[in-house]
Amino acid sequence: MSWHRLDGLGATALTEYDERFADRLLVATAAATGQPALAYPSRIAECRRCPWDTVCTAEMVASKDISLVAPGIDAVVLRAGGLFTIDDLADSDPAYVQSLPLTALRRDEAVIRARAWQHSVSLVRRRDDVVVRRADIELDVDMESYVEDGAYLWGTLLSGSVAGMEAIAREGFSQGYLAFATWEMVPTPDEGRAFAQFWQHLTALRELAASNGLTFAAYCYSRAAEERWLKSTPVRYPDVSGMPGSASIAEFIATADWVDLYAVIGAEFLVPGSRRLKALAPIAGFHWRDPEASGENSMAWYRSAVGADGHPPDPALKDRLLQYNEDDVLATHALRNWMSGAAGEQTPTIAQLMR
Repeated sequence: MSWHRLDGLGATALTEYDERFADRLLVATAAATGQPALAYPSRIAECRRCPWDTVCTAEMVASKDISLVAPGIDAVVLRAGGLFTIDDLADSDPAYVQSLPLTALRRDEAVIRARAWQHSVSLVRRRDDVVVRRADIELDVDMESYVEDGAYLWGTLLSGSVAGMEAIAREGFSQGYLAFATWEMVPTPDEGRAFAQFWQHLTALRELAASNGLTFAAYCYSRAAEERWLKSTPVRYPDVSGMPGSASIAEFIATADWVDLYAVIGAEFLVPGSRRLKALAPIAGFHWRDPEASGENSMAWYRSAVGADGHPPDPALKDRLLQYNEDDVLATHALRNWMSGAAGEQTPTIAQLMR
């Protein structure tokens, strides 16, 4: 079902511009002259990329603004329904909230989100038991790319059961982190070389598991990013030695062996706030070693690491990128272990919050 606003039809672009300009002039004038504020912050999707996000968030937290749990147009709908704060929503009749035309937010989860925020709960179990696929041989995978130009790094973390680790040791594999990277500026055929080696590693482990009667699973966090380059790299560099065909990639990502922990989190938990890995891994006790670790910063590090700006390549930033990537796969590993263990004791269920 889609909802479309019809109340703005008939207004010309110039009329709308005049109205918006006049509104913003009043807001700016009030702020410049020390008058009471005529505008208040309300969270939308673009907030996380805004340099003023922390300033606005502090104000919204202080007032328990409804947009913290219902951002965007849903906040407008809830305010129109008389619900302005998180407390208003938490104390409201769930049946009334479900009657409102919410769009992005599931109507049956709105009140639960508000109550979770009140109790400082980041994850709420949908059921008593948390289910996440585990295997004898587990490979955490994280890819680093540079804008639209290519994927320069495929990082992996190998772990698993006692039987699985004994099997890999017999074949010469080692537990822990292993990276497949190019330190040439992408796009470059060397990107294809790194990818082909990564794929050969994954395939060898998968075949090893099958030949020993063991299970295998590879884990990512939000599969769209990895799958973009899983699918496109063989097409871009088909002549690189060891490069798989597109059919092999498609076969693998369609199996249960390819596990998206981001999707598993959504299926097993209601998440009142952010579902980003960096927001949730600390719940499992994991923290990145680099205080400046972020996807945005990694872009700048990569340019310096490969000497893209005319300066000599910086080996220290290569190491920084590898550590950042290693921490990403360590984070998914930690989150998965937590889901299989302490999550059941450390998170409430929906039923418990709604009592």
